[in-house]
Amino acid sequence: MKLRITVDQLSLGMYVTDLDRPWLESPFLFQGFEIQDDDELKQLRELCEYVFVDVERSAFDAAAHLRSLPLPPTRQHDETGHHDAGSDDATTDFRAELIRARRIYQDTRSYITQALDDVRLGSAVDTNAARRLVREMAQSVVRNHSALVWLTSLKERDIYTVTHCMNVCILALSFGRCLGLSDEQQAELGLGALLHDLGKMKVPDAILNKPSSLTPEEFEVMKRHPAYGYELLRDSNDVSDTALDIVLHHHERIDGMGYPSGLDGDAIRFLTKLVSIVDVYDAITSDRIYHDGIPPHNALKNMYNWAPQNFEQDLMEQFIRCIGIYPIGSTVELSNGQVGVVVSANRKSRLRPIVLLLMDEKHRPFKIRRYLNLAGSGAARDPQSTHVRGIVDGKALGINIHAIIEEESAG
Repeated sequence: MKLRITVDQLSLGMYVTDLDRPWLESPFLFQGFEIQDDDELKQLRELCEYVFVDVERSAFDAAAHLRSLPLPPTRQHDETGHHDAGSDDATTDFRAELIRARRIYQDTRSYITQALDDVRLGSAVDTNAARRLVREMAQSVVRNHSALVWLTSLKERDIYTVTHCMNVCILALSFGRCLGLSDEQQAELGLGALLHDLGKMKVPDAILNKPSSLTPEEFEVMKRHPAYGYELLRDSNDVSDTALDIVLHHHERIDGMGYPSGLDGDAIRFLTKLVSIVDVYDAITSDRIYHDGIPPHNALKNMYNWAPQNFEQDLMEQFIRCIGIYPIGSTVELSNGQVGVVVSANRKSRLRPIVLLLMDEKHRPFKIRRYLNLAGSGAARDPQSTHVRGIVDGKALGINIHAIIEEESAG
């Protein structure tokens, strides 16, 4: 049960689900949180006139106090007057879409592999095929917002550029969906994201695949790849100015310290800013020749700290909300000791994702895996229901996520 209460009625332990203003106008990073200390209570009282609280998700004493208030339950969206563009309106079951998404992913992998080879050989890149694949990926994200995103966990060190181009495109389309972009914007966003690193094929292999840090001279050569990509595509009738801008400027930074043009602030276009965030997120969560990727939740923490210099703060915060508290692909231990991988976020209950159960409480692999919706019937109202205890290291537990995705997405 959700209630609208004035801020002077707030107390520690209450779970705030929404404010009387957009979350981006608040200092709070995540949408939905339990009031833990007096500082948070003070901030809410200074910022808002009223808030919405969830009785069932509040601490016991706070929930008892809320139930004593003479206030009727309130429909959150009716009161706030705003709609979450990223609402969970999937029209296709996760498993069904996963099988379709796997085919799209494989087709895109074949395309990018060929496109990179074409660049190496000096042949023209088939941008018509790229547009078709972007359209299919965008449609998949509409049918189910999580299935294709889970496939971005298929990171391969030996073909990093191939998987990186695909992953950046998928994640950008998912982010764009969260932001409520139009179909036309999604098409240009996806095309620019898919082709953003073609120019790397003009960088010498000795630099591109060097297993250690680049020298300053080598880094100057690497920094030319956006311009190379732009030059490869600028004469194509199928690539818009918006997509070209993404290719050329996805390494620009808010403080002007990026490349190749040193653009800053509003000089960087909105969709290009979006891709720059997704590009870094996939890069640091991927295994590379010279380092292992970091877990998604650590990546988000790092990027949030980097945001003031590197990314637009509001957009970075929206990306974190889109990805979720437990990002898709995270390995989690549940309150009952079982281990699973997050395959889908519950947009209306961010602490309770959908997980694929992999191991029992003694960390023995299940013979038959099953999907568990932690926000299932009555879960949020039952303090004893299964919930996420924390994120764990899947590699340390011997979990082969590649093999699992292959099996789960088999038609």
